[in-house]
Amino acid sequence: MRKALTILGLFFIILVVIAEFVLPGIVRGTLRTKAEGRLATSDVTVTVDSAPAALLALGEAQALHIVAHQAKVGDVTVQELTLDGKGVRLDVPALVHGEGIRVRRADALQIRGIISEDNLREAIAAKIDRLEDVVVKISPDGVLATARVKLFGRKADVELEGDVVEDGGALYFRMSRLNVRNALIGTAKLSDMFGSFELAPANKLPFGLKLQSVTQKDGRIVLVAERRKDKD
Repeated sequence: MRKALTILGLFFIILVVIAEFVLPGIVRGTLRTKAEGRLATSDVTVTVDSAPAALLALGEAQALHIVAHQAKVGDVTVQELTLDGKGVRLDVPALVHGEGIRVRRADALQIRGIISEDNLREAIAAKIDRLEDVVVKISPDGVLATARVKLFGRKADVELEGDVVEDGGALYFRMSRLNVRNALIGTAKLSDMFGSFELAPANKLPFGLKLQSVTQKDGRIVLVAERRKDKD
């Protein structure tokens, strides 16, 4: 009888150790791997806290903090993407079975992203592939992009002015002015070649969050998405 109780006690201790130390580590590692795949970057750090730690095996996180650098969101790279959550309940079966990171409940969940001038330059150059030597300046008043383009065998200087805005949860560059110098045809005829374009559709942020605000600052663009106090 004593031997059976000893074995049972050892088995219980093993379960406690696994629940307290092993399973939370698996959850953290899986979160990091899924975030890297979702954001197309290998530079991701994940911090998850819960007391007791065994609650993480059930998907309960008192605090969740994820930071990703050079993360891909739609067609634009975000220099830094930070996610902060409180009172988060993760869908562990979906996470384990490779269905991605899903949040079943959160007291607070916010994503904050920073797009640098270089990030936006790359996106504009990719969207308008005729452009060369693109330079982008961001200020609270808007975005100014200068470049050179080859039109009908001749180089022309291009200036694009516009704003990065949110519309229906999607991210857009909306052109407000186009100036082409040294071109053989008028600027009006070139507007369709340049124009406005989508940077990221509405469903590209992690955790199902929808973009809510976009703020242009000196040298960067700040994106914010959040939700609060939802339930299972």
